[in-house]
Amino acid sequence: MSLNIKNREAYELARELARLTGASMTEVVLSALRKQRAEVRKQQQQQQKQQLMAIAQRCAAHIQQPARAVEHGELLYDEAGLLQ
Repeated sequence: MSLNIKNREAYELARELARLTGASMTEVVLSALRKQRAEVRKQQQQQQKQQLMAIAQRCAAHIQQPARAVEHGELLYDEAGLLQ
């Protein structure tokens, strides 16, 4: 496999980090990519959580107060079992 990045700043940064850490340039680039991927995934998860919470809040606003106090089992089951 090959990755050819033709950018002087990227090359210089990778070279400097390799020198400072004693790692190879490949290891430096791989580490940076892994860290960036983890950060992006974390941000995406936080955004999804916020979106789900917003949906939950909008849904909760439409539920009448008595329904909030009812156990879910009372809504789904009677003496004979699962409601149909």
